[in-house]
Amino acid sequence: MHPGRAAERAMPGVRESRRPADPGGGVKRLTGRVLGSIWTRILVTLGLLAVVAANVDWSLMRDRVSAGEPGWVLIAVMLVVAALAVGLVRWWHLLTVAGVRLDTRRVSRVYAVSTFSSTFLPTSVGGDVARALLVVRRGPLLARVAMSVVVDRIGGLIGLLGVAWIALLADPQAAPYDVRVFFAWVTAVFGIGGLLGLAVVLRARALSRFVPRRLQATLARARQVLLDYTADPRLVLSLVFTSLVFQALVALSVVALARAIDIELTFATAAVTITLMTVATLVPLSIAGFGVREASYVVVLGESGVSATDATLISLLTVVTLLIASLPGAYLLARHGTTPALETAT
Repeated sequence: MHPGRAAERAMPGVRESRRPADPGGGVKRLTGRVLGSIWTRILVTLGLLAVVAANVDWSLMRDRVSAGEPGWVLIAVMLVVAALAVGLVRWWHLLTVAGVRLDTRRVSRVYAVSTFSSTFLPTSVGGDVARALLVVRRGPLLARVAMSVVVDRIGGLIGLLGVAWIALLADPQAAPYDVRVFFAWVTAVFGIGGLLGLAVVLRARALSRFVPRRLQATLARARQVLLDYTADPRLVLSLVFTSLVFQALVALSVVALARAIDIELTFATAAVTITLMTVATLVPLSIAGFGVREASYVVVLGESGVSATDATLISLLTVVTLLIASLPGAYLLARHGTTPALETAT
């Protein structure tokens, strides 16, 4: 027997002593598993929904629904369908510039399925990741598709903030002072974060020594796609314009839903509420944002004088509206599954 191994067996603590102590490593891993657990998110979702439900006057909600006007709900569904169509065109344009060629049928299937699954299914994979994987699972094209999804999401945030600020400038009193201040801070944080992220990607070559070798090629492809985007002024203008139209249509759908239950909601209030709600649901605390969405509506609309019951009902109606608008995605998911649109990457 090797003398060194014999010594280790004789003194079992020797081998362990050679490993660097990491007293916080176990706690960090445990915390990561807990926060990333689907069961934790289910518990958070149920807890938030319970808190919201405790503040709802269910008899008033029943009366609101009974006296509601279905015509406004139909208008809201049509506005959401129009918004999804604009979003589809926006992302298709980004894919094309990135060198990913999909015909109308396939890109529509991917967009519809990802919209439905990311909103209503308790998946462990984020909706944006799922959308990329529905196009291709591996290979050089995956980085291009992923960057198109990232830029599409950034465009959506720009549209959210842009529509809300335009509406607030046109109607400054639509939101209380505290909400406007908080909204300004949110805008600043996302603006700074976006600039830092852009700088990191554009400086990818200089920062490559800090990136694992296996990821350097992927980062280089992502950087090239971003350069292609920024070098096309028409694409940038199209991205901004379609994002503004998308969010304006969504805000109008919320106004229509409020009218359906006899609540007068201004366009500016709806735009600010949607923006802050979307920011809140970016944190993956619950299943598909349920609970967080309802709590956000209650808090933000409550500042504008809308009761918790009415705010919760408006939130639930937005979910119903999106569900109806995304039913084609549910059908396509059931029929075709999650087969990638591009079976092979080139």
